[in-house]
Amino acid sequence: MKNYFQDFHSYIINVMEKFYNTQIDNLNVAADLITNSIINGGKFFVTGTGHSHMIAEEFYTRAGGFANVYPILPSEFMLHEHPLKSTAVERVTDYAAVIMHIYKVKQGDVVLIASNSGRNGMIVELAKLVQEKGAKVIALTNPRKPENEKSRHPSGKYLYQYADVVIDNCAETGDAGYYVEEASTCMGAVSTVTGAYAAQFISILLAKKLASKGIIPSVFKSSNIDGGDEWNRGLFEKYYGV
Repeated sequence: MKNYFQDFHSYIINVMEKFYNTQIDNLNVAADLITNSIINGGKFFVTGTGHSHMIAEEFYTRAGGFANVYPILPSEFMLHEHPLKSTAVERVTDYAAVIMHIYKVKQGDVVLIASNSGRNGMIVELAKLVQEKGAKVIALTNPRKPENEKSRHPSGKYLYQYADVVIDNCAETGDAGYYVEEASTCMGAVSTVTGAYAAQFISILLAKKLASKGIIPSVFKSSNIDGGDEWNRGLFEKYYGV
């Protein structure tokens, strides 16, 4: 049996190196869009369905995370209620209009949408509606598609085609790209790894860019360190009204 510890480690490191070397400019442009939006009174929304919802959560109320973030994470986008629910919901194109109505995305806002496939109707429609509102779309996705694959959106387009900035997560088609010989299958999905890295990197860039403009960035502390609860309480009240 091959040394899977070293082999998988090398696989992940290679993906991360590729992500850093090819996406650093896109991450910077994304951070510029968000910074300009916040300075001008806009909101920064984050969303994703299925396992991609974890990327949105990586931005939201994390220790060391940027506080001025608004998640679009209704329970039907997640996996904890039923393993098939989020898959079914993200294929209902018209549900994007419901999301827009509830969360009231407006001109000047920025919405980061995480979706590895970027092909399902609701996700694509959501990006389309966001742009029609005059808001900006950041897509964290795999824009490289197999020749025989088709979008599930009526337009035939994918998420990345309705985005102002595209961040390539550098995952393989189907996300799991590490071949396990003994099981004759691919495993080791990497979109969560590069997605979490992107979330943290963008958050740091936001803090730096806002500080360079004389704006003290709002950053959460861990609630498990002394004084953390008191510090965070002010941020919760300011941004979320709780």
